[in-house]
Order: sequence, then C-alpha cells, then structure tokens
Amino acid sequence: MRIVQLITRPQRRGAEIFAIQLAESLLKMGHEVIVISLLEGNGEIQYSGKLIALDLSGKRRFDFTGFKLLAKLFQDIKPDIVQANASHTLRLAVGAKYFYTGKFRLIYRNANQISPFLKGVFQRWYNCFLLNQTDGVISVSHASKADLLEVFGLKKVVEVIPIGIDSSEIDSMSSGVLNIDLPESYLLHMGAWVPEKDPLGLLEVYAMLIRSKGQNLPLVFLGSGQLKTAMIAKIQELDLVDHVYLVSNQQNPFPILKRARALLMPSKIEGLPAVILEAMYLEVPVLAYHVGGIGEAVNSETGWAIYPGDKDAFGNAVYEVLQLTHLELDRITSNAKALVLKDYEISEIARRFMEFYKNQFSGE
Repeated sequence: MRIVQLITRPQRRGAEIFAIQLAESLLKMGHEVIVISLLEGNGEIQYSGKLIALDLSGKRRFDFTGFKLLAKLFQDIKPDIVQANASHTLRLAVGAKYFYTGKFRLIYRNANQISPFLKGVFQRWYNCFLLNQTDGVISVSHASKADLLEVFGLKKVVEVIPIGIDSSEIDSMSSGVLNIDLPESYLLHMGAWVPEKDPLGLLEVYAMLIRSKGQNLPLVFLGSGQLKTAMIAKIQELDLVDHVYLVSNQQNPFPILKRARALLMPSKIEGLPAVILEAMYLEVPVLAYHVGGIGEAVNSETGWAIYPGDKDAFGNAVYEVLQLTHLELDRITSNAKALVLKDYEISEIARRFMEFYKNQFSGE
C-alpha cells in the first residue's frame, strides 16, 4: 500500500514524532510511506524513507497555492491513503483533495481534545466541514473521541488507536551521555511551555512543596514555548532561582527523562502524551492531572492521576512519591512498564493503523 503521512512542520512535537515512528513501522511492514512536511520550520526530524518539505507559509486559511502544490505531489505519488496528523494538516489535505484528479482515502488522526481550542461559531462550522471530508478518523483516546463526537456529531467512522512507543529506540537513546549540566536527581516537566501545559501552575505547586513539605529536590523544565518569559518572572517572584532549571529542547531527551525522580504533567488539556508512556517504560513515576486520555494509561496501579486543577493534591502526590520506599515505588513503576509493553508498543499500534486503512477499501 502507498501511504502519505502529512505533518505540520519539521519539529520535535508529539504529533510529528509519532507520525514519523508510525511511518518507520509501516515501512518495516513492507509498505511505501512518504512523509510530507507542510509548513516552514527550523526543527529537525529524521526519517529513513522519503521526506518532502513543502515549506508553505501557513498564514492563510484558504491557501490555494498550497492546495495546488500538495495536489501536484499527490498526482505524482498516487497514494492509496493520506493521513493528516493534527494541526494544519487536515485543512491542507482537504484543499488539495479538491484539486486532485485521482482518488485516495483521507484519514484524520485526532491527537487531542478539540473543543477547548474552538473559538466561535465559524471555527466550529469550518472544522466540522473539514472532518466531514474525511473517510475516517483515528482518535488518540476514548476521551478525545467522545469530545469529537459531542462537538461535531460526526457520522464518520471514528476508531480509537493510541500512540505507541518504540521500546528498542528508547533503550538505545536513553543509554546515551547526558551532555548538559543537571543535578544528580530532579523532578521533571517535559513538554511545551504553553498555557494548556500549565508550567506556571506547576511552579506554584513546587513552591508550596518547598514551603509546606520541606522538599527542595530541583525541578527541571525541558522544552520551549511562549511562556518562557512569564516562567522566568514567576521563578523570580516565588524565589525559586536556585531550585528550577529551564532547559531547551534536546535532540535526545531520553537520558534526561531516565534520570528523573518523577515526571510531572499538570496539563489542562491533553490527548495522550507520548512522554507519559516513555516515562512509564523507563520506570519513572508519572504524576498528572486526570485530563483527556491520561486516565486511560495512568491510574492508582500505574501512577498518580490527580483531579484536574487541584494543586494541593498534586503537591501531596509529589511528596508521597518522594517518601515511598524503593519496594513500594517499584511495584507501581513495574506495573506501568508492563502496561506500556502490553498495549502501547509501536509495532502493534502500526498493525492496528494498517487494519483501519484496509477497512476503508472493504466493499469496493
């Protein structure tokens, strides 16, 4: 089967990273897989197959030049399946479909809950229109699927297939050298510094942990984003300059993740972030607000899923993790790793995607 994976831009973001991992797995299964990066970007992504960068500006909703360029690529490739992976990819894929003279099945991968990002009636209508041009939707979690159906009332097939992790790749990359100066032990937040990830709220939790619990294990933020200036100001306001480290995105983040005492995810909105599964595989305790699909992987047996927005409970959970004996902690982290190996290995996830693709041709 000839498959195109559309990604928004070359960047180390969850949707793009997973699309590349999926493409690599489908390649190993013997399929022809082309990855097309649509918008301009300065990031780096590695793919062993064919990667095409269109470098569109992405500034206009109705980019007819972009639609035609993408349609021309489709004309050359003649794909059986085109999968749009979140963000701008669906808009451009639908536009290109109108200029393409052939036929392919268009699949949309829904990587998050959509409703919190919709602003106004037009945006809701427009996204509903785009989704109705697809042949099927793959949602990252049951929570994301429920949100999609509630907001848009889709009649399309919506299948839940979560993200996956490549355990052999994580094993190899996590054994690499840590090439930045960090403390021997630390708490870790790994993700974009944007409002929905709520790094500012985590700083407040951390400040309470120091003052009320006497715990001062350093806190590392690994990522980048629009809230960096606000985070620096908050760190100074809360007198945390000697306790908090801001580290920019790394090409190989796994040595940093592997050494963490715990991964902290105070997100307000999520689909099912890969970093949670990666931490679980590396037997790093996961503490996260119970939002989106997080509760489908993190529960009392595999980690700490905390009522959304309850900062006191989050701080208490961090304190609990730091007080547990090695034996008590090992039980939870072992359960977490076993769950990931059972349900989230990329090879099995790729097989499920392939099965969904093939089902789109049944009845022809």
